[in-house]
Amino acid sequence: MPAFRYEYELAKQDGIEFHWLTQPVAIHGNGAVESVECVRMELGPTDASGRRFPQAVEGSNFRLPADMVITSLGQSRLLGFLAQCRGVELRNQCVAIDRETGQTANPKYFAGGDCVSGGREVVDAVADGKRAATGILATLPAPRSTPDSATQPTK
Repeated sequence: MPAFRYEYELAKQDGIEFHWLTQPVAIHGNGAVESVECVRMELGPTDASGRRFPQAVEGSNFRLPADMVITSLGQSRLLGFLAQCRGVELRNQCVAIDRETGQTANPKYFAGGDCVSGGREVVDAVADGKRAATGILATLPAPRSTPDSATQPTK
């Protein structure tokens, strides 16, 4: 949960109850919301980038009573679509890339941002874009020289 320390402290003062490493999986009710079903998560092994991704703890589902659910705005990675992209590899539900260039296993595709990192700061996505732009430029053929109009004879 990205938040500044003061936002977290204010939320606690307002009586917000935090459930760390918990993922909502279902909303239950009969015509109205009655509870939210969650599953406890644990951090999995460290991947090549040094990041540990959350994994569901089997059999740890529980319900929190609720009479209203407010969904947060956000974007999700289109993992089904990405899995169908020829030559694009997914690792830990993220697109695998060469960190220096942003290039995927398919040399025609470059990626960055949340689909690569799982969701970080905007500044990280911007840096990914710059790296990918440099990587793309490196794959393009050098421009062919054309006669300069200044060297052409004039009539």
